[in-house]
Amino acid sequence: MDGTDPGGQRISAGRLKGSGRRLTSRPQTLPPSFMDRAMDSLTLMTAPGMFLAQVDEDIIVLDLVRDSYDCLFAAAAMVALDGQGGIVARDEATKAELISMGLAVQPASNPSQPAIAPARRELVVEPHPHARDICRSTIVLMTATLRFRRKTLPDLIAVVPRVRGPLSRDPDHLSRIVGAARVARTWIPFEGECLQRSFLLRSWLASQGIVANWIFGVRTWPFSAHCWLQIGDLVVGDRLERVGRYTPIMQA
Repeated sequence: MDGTDPGGQRISAGRLKGSGRRLTSRPQTLPPSFMDRAMDSLTLMTAPGMFLAQVDEDIIVLDLVRDSYDCLFAAAAMVALDGQGGIVARDEATKAELISMGLAVQPASNPSQPAIAPARRELVVEPHPHARDICRSTIVLMTATLRFRRKTLPDLIAVVPRVRGPLSRDPDHLSRIVGAARVARTWIPFEGECLQRSFLLRSWLASQGIVANWIFGVRTWPFSAHCWLQIGDLVVGDRLERVGRYTPIMQA
């Protein structure tokens, strides 16, 4: 899911759609208290299927339905994001433009999105997992691979793995089963990019009573996208150093 070519490809390639856009309203720097003092009339929510994140001066847009990213250049000077789907426009003209672009709706039309916990820790994986766990993991990963094939991103997001058995919060258990998946993964054909790896690992964790959030992140110049799993602020199955390069844009 790591790419740099702004060539209008699907999200799984981590690419931008087209060459980006600009809001036509004239930018200006927003005061620090902008969000606190904003009038209710300028408050919006992201439209269904849309996810926004600020990266430096730009706003990155994830269109889940179309399976693509876009960039609003220098738009951070005209809008403020609250990290939970809330948007505050600088003025009425900016508000109208966001709505006309299909990026935002009135607050009552869309529920808040869950806040994404910043990644702060990385799971230490068991280097010598049990053979039994490896065998079980192989079966689950193979089955999940069949479910993954020919699915669009919206389809994959809609697949919520069924958590089997009592919920587990044992860190040693988590370390062991992620270690088992790491070994089993070498036997899985067509393992693919981070999108597939995260989907497979999430399915395996759920089969072992563990609920994990699926995080999607972006960075710019050059543009790149990545996804990984987190439990709270704990990165699971990836490196903290790597995911720290990305700004979270969506949680599933």
